[in-house]
Amino acid sequence: MTRCLAHLSDLHFGAEDPAVVAALAADIALTPPDLVIVSGDLTQGARHREFAAAMAFLRALPAPVFAVPGNHDISPYNLMERFTDPWRRWRRHVAAETEPVFRDAEIAVVGLNTARRGGLYLNWARGRVGRRRLARMEEKLAALPAEPFRVVVAHHPFVAPALAPLARVVGGAEPALAAFARNRVGLVLTGHLHLPDVRPPERSGGTLLVQAATATSHRLRGTPNAYHRVVVTGGEARVTTRVWDGAAWRDAPR
Repeated sequence: MTRCLAHLSDLHFGAEDPAVVAALAADIALTPPDLVIVSGDLTQGARHREFAAAMAFLRALPAPVFAVPGNHDISPYNLMERFTDPWRRWRRHVAAETEPVFRDAEIAVVGLNTARRGGLYLNWARGRVGRRRLARMEEKLAALPAEPFRVVVAHHPFVAPALAPLARVVGGAEPALAAFARNRVGLVLTGHLHLPDVRPPERSGGTLLVQAATATSHRLRGTPNAYHRVVVTGGEARVTTRVWDGAAWRDAPR
C-alpha cells in the first residue's frame, strides 16, 4: 500500500501571502494526500488571530492534519506565559498535544517538539532536543509494531542544508540522529530555516532528512515558497518539491 503526505512548514500566518495561501489550498486539493504534516511555525507571533487563521486554512484541506509547534508558536510578547505555560495558545487553537502520534497500517508518525520555552539563554529561536524529550520519542517508537514506515516530525533541522552549510542546527542533534537510526526511523521532516533540502539516507545514517521552505509566508530567504509531496511505498519514501513560481505550483527539478 501507498501513503501520500503533504509536508508544509513555516506557514507564518500573520506574515502570509494570501495569494499563495489560496493557491496552495487548491494545489493540495487537486491530489488530496492521506495526511498533511506541518513542521512548525503556524504563526508569526503566536497571536490568537494568527492561530485562528492558520487553523481555518488547515481544517479546510481535504486530509487530516498533523502538526508540531515551532519557535514562533510561543508568544514573544507575553513573557510570563512563555515561562510558565508556553503551549497554552497551542492547546487552545491546535491540539492538546505538542508531540502527537499518528499511526495506521502503513505509516507511523511521531512528533518531536524542539521549540524552547522561556529560559536563561540568549537565543530563544534556536531549538533543542533535551534528554527527556528524546527519551519520550524513543519510548513511542519502541512501542510501535515493526511494519509501519516510521516518520518523525520536528521544527528545527538536524543537519545544515546544502544552501546554508554553516547554519546552526538544533541543540542535541547528534544524539537525536543516533536515536533515529537506532529506532529505524525512515524519514524526518523539519523546517525553520526556510530552505528546502533533502539529505538521502546513505548520507545520514539510513534516515531520509527533509527540510521545507516556508509554504505560505513572504519571509523568503532566497528561495520561493515551496512544500513537499512525499510518497511512501514499499518501505521507502520518495520526495517531490512543489514550488510556487508566482503564478502556479510546479514540480522542482530533482
